[in-house]
Amino acid sequence: MNSCATYAPDRVERCRRRVQAEPASAPAHLSLGTALMEINRAREAEAAFRRALELRPDYPEALVNLGGVLLARWDFQGCIDANRRAAENKPDLMLAHYNEGLGHLYLGDGEAMVDCFRRALALEPNHAACEYYLAVGLLATGAVAESRLHLDAAVAGGFSPVPEFLKALEKAEGRPAQPGQEATEQPRV
Repeated sequence: MNSCATYAPDRVERCRRRVQAEPASAPAHLSLGTALMEINRAREAEAAFRRALELRPDYPEALVNLGGVLLARWDFQGCIDANRRAAENKPDLMLAHYNEGLGHLYLGDGEAMVDCFRRALALEPNHAACEYYLAVGLLATGAVAESRLHLDAAVAGGFSPVPEFLKALEKAEGRPAQPGQEATEQPRV
């Protein structure tokens, strides 16, 4: 068992004690939610983030964490809404733009996805995952050459794209597919 796995339950208990001592503290509930996420207790984490938001409705960090939980639960519109609110309250919170972009990815909205990942990259240049998802969105909107540029930046930054996306991009570029590697209609990201 790694040290993080043994540390996380202790952290949850410390956070629970803090919430008991400071029940009106939004940061205490946020910390509890974050600790619960570390041990895969998403429903309890969601409740803690929602409690933090009851106490402080425009708390960007609670909103972005709630958005992450909703994304993991496949509530993509909920993810988008929470992260959009987080970004409205703290425009320089890169993770809000990133998570919102992922919500748009799963809803198939390439243009909104491109906007989100452009904002995220403006805040954190050279973020390999942002570069990749921007490339995915650009391909979905037909910007093939720009998609290739961002894919190359993602790979240079250490991101490993899925083969289906590479095949779809090569097909869009007019490159012949390798035998047995025909491109799929919808790339899996």
